[in-house]
Amino acid sequence: MRRRSDFPSYLALRAAVGAMHPLPRGLALRLGAALGRVARSPLGLRRVVADENLARAFPELSQDARDAICRRMFEHFGRMTVESLRVAATGGREVLPLVRAGNVIEVVQDLLRRGRGLLVLTGHFGNWEVAAAYMASQGMPVTAVWKPQSNPWIARYLDGLRRRLSVEAIPMPEARFAVRTALAAGRVVALVADQAPLRSDTWVPFFGQPTRTFEGPGHFAAQMGCPVLLGGMLEDGEGGYRAFAEVLAEAPHGDTDEVVLRIATQYRARLEAAVRTAPEQYLWTHRLWKTPPPDR
Repeated sequence: MRRRSDFPSYLALRAAVGAMHPLPRGLALRLGAALGRVARSPLGLRRVVADENLARAFPELSQDARDAICRRMFEHFGRMTVESLRVAATGGREVLPLVRAGNVIEVVQDLLRRGRGLLVLTGHFGNWEVAAAYMASQGMPVTAVWKPQSNPWIARYLDGLRRRLSVEAIPMPEARFAVRTALAAGRVVALVADQAPLRSDTWVPFFGQPTRTFEGPGHFAAQMGCPVLLGGMLEDGEGGYRAFAEVLAEAPHGDTDEVVLRIATQYRARLEAAVRTAPEQYLWTHRLWKTPPPDR
């Protein structure tokens, strides 16, 4: 259902993108960080949720240390928003040459040669939009599953930006069947799977807390026999990015429920290990632990 504010919001986004586009990248990113600080304070956008999550994830840290992580997190996602929109507008020519990927592309190519596609799990960590654009720029057939924004004008605009970067997009409601099709076609399917789903019977540890976790990745892996990778793209502190990747399963097999639990457990554990290296680049504003786990 469209709201009266949808089209004005879309026009405001387009105006902001148009204003940021001609600016030098460094200045645009600094403005993005400034907007992130404003979102934290004085606006306080989901700051309470972020503070609660950080307290649960890092009880050993002082309040001042957690506040510093929270402040840098809002700055990071301000920069990320600006960067992602500029990447789509410029085709990535500013940023993609600044990516240090190590052997990530070789690992992905090797897994794709097995002919079963590749399932890449990531989180709201670093810059997942730059990661998808970089993979596509290296000739990888990338498909990303995304949750469309409630504003239809903005949803269509962002979907068009991804397609301009040669990233195929699957809306979340279509993922159940479209992901299988993409994997069968030998594509890299990227899933941002760290939010707590509304319905799932799979609970695994994340920062020491039982966390409801998506079962879809395990089902896809069990049904398609595709390799599963944890991957992402982090700011490197020098104006560029570094990619990372870790194989979670090369050839999943066995009972489906067991595969689902194994993939979920490995995913949460390895994502946590990665987040601990750069907690300010993880989006702590999701309600990860809103629902208490069952007694069992």
